[in-house]
Order: sequence, then C-alpha cells, then structure tokens
Amino acid sequence: MTKHWLVNFETMDCLHHGIRNKLWMMGYQYVRRGEDEPARKAAITRNWKRLGVLSPGDKFVAYVPGNKYFATGTVINPRRQCKPTDKVDSIESYLKHGKSYTKGFVYFPTSVTYENFTDDFGNYPSRVDVQSWENFVPNGVKIDWPALPRHKTVYAAIEIDKPHFDAINSTLSDETDTGLLAEEVKDDEKLFEGAASTITVNTYERSRKARTKCIEYHGWNCAVCGYNMAELYGESGEGVIHVHHLKELRSLGEEYQVDPIEDLRPVCPNCHAILHTSPPALSSKKLRKLLSKLSPVQWPKV
Repeated sequence: MTKHWLVNFETMDCLHHGIRNKLWMMGYQYVRRGEDEPARKAAITRNWKRLGVLSPGDKFVAYVPGNKYFATGTVINPRRQCKPTDKVDSIESYLKHGKSYTKGFVYFPTSVTYENFTDDFGNYPSRVDVQSWENFVPNGVKIDWPALPRHKTVYAAIEIDKPHFDAINSTLSDETDTGLLAEEVKDDEKLFEGAASTITVNTYERSRKARTKCIEYHGWNCAVCGYNMAELYGESGEGVIHVHHLKELRSLGEEYQVDPIEDLRPVCPNCHAILHTSPPALSSKKLRKLLSKLSPVQWPKV
C-alpha cells in the first residue's frame, strides 16, 4: 500500500543537492555531534525506524522546517546496486550497535535506504532515491497545516494521509504555472520550445520542465560568472536563477525538442541581461572571457 511522507531536508543546501541528484538525504547519524545525548539517540532511533518502512512507490514531499514544501517524488530502489565490496547491514542491527559507518557505501537490504560516504555532501550520508522530483518550486510554498502536530515537524520523515499529500502536490503544481518571467511563460509537457505565442508582445514559449531539469543537472551557480545568488543575497536570493538557451529560439523558426542538459544553462540575472545586449546573443564563453579581464566586483557604498 502506498504511503505518503513529508521528508525533511533540514537545510536549503541539502535540499538543492537532493533535487539535483534525485534523492532525499537524512542527517541523523550516531557519529555526529551530540552522539552521547539521550535525546539525540532517541531521535536517531525514531527516524531510522521510519526508514525501515519506506517502500518503492511511496510518495515524498520535499520539506524544510518552517512548513515550506518544494517538490514531490516517487520512491524507487537505489539506482546504484549493491556490490560485493559494499557493506551490508540491517536497520535493526544498526540501531543495536549504535555506531554508524564512516566510508564507502552501506546497504540495508530490507529497505530502500542506503548510505553514500563518497559524496562531498558528507553530513547527510543516508539516502533514498526518487524517480524524479516533480512540480519543483525553487522558493517553495508555505502551507500551515493545523493537522500536523508541531513536534512532528522536526522528524526526518513524517507520514501524512493521501488528501494531505494531494493538497500539497496541487499547490505546488499551481505555483509552477504562476509568477514566471516574461521570457519563461508557459509549461510544455513534451519539452518542445520555440513556438511563437502572444502575451502582450510577441515572444517564444519556454518549457517550465526544461528549466527545472536544467537546474537539477547544472545547479544554481551562474554558468558565466560562477556566483550563487543565495550566497550573495542570503535568503532573498534562494531559488533566483535564469535559464539561458545556448541556441536562440528566434533563429530556429519552428518548434524543436529541447535537451535541458545540452541546450540550457543556469545564469544569474545580470549575466543573462548582458548576454542579450546584442543580436545575436553573446556566447557564454565570450562573456566569461570578458569578465576574466575585469577587476573583481567592488560593491558601491550606499
């Protein structure tokens, strides 16, 4: 029977890493600070027991404390299959010996959970893979649910009922179709782009899903200057990034099937504006070369 879960990413950095890599990560480990604190041991035990009941086909809502929801996904078995050189354990045994692993891959055969200590994001080794994250809203949506007890909002995985899941999923779906930039205006299920449409001025259709897939793969740093808007502006910069077409839509003349990995790149609003200061647009390579000759940015005093 399909179960529905809010899965807690704890931090925005963790969320972005999980969205890009199509997985959820949990940070509850015995080896982290506070390992001797009884309350922490109780939290670790409670959350690992939940991991033992997750199954392929379960539905996830990507969640960060503060009642913010970002995407939905369907649980699958680990993409990387267990190899003879990998460690194998059970969740029951893990909880009994009370000491987590520190390197390589660890698999828990009766669960969809595995651990990957080869990832640079090492504070969150426990993983559950999802088929893909859908209806991803970079800034998230905030929904206050009276039915969700406050003390449960810090759990790693919080089971919810299907109506609760459907309501969140519907809100996320609605959000992906609103608030878009004029150059990123319409969702296109088949990822076809280039068809002329009219808003107030003649423009070109942009696929919302193509944008999401581009960011999932290439990340949130600008492909030209390398800056991350969240690092520059803090919380106000979270989820702020444009997506630039390496092939100009106007030059194609008819619909084409966009490859979000090959055809698109994330760029900050500043670099995106400069890329389009002349027709045809500057190439990312040319703008990077121009930037390399300039002095580092000195912010003006205000």
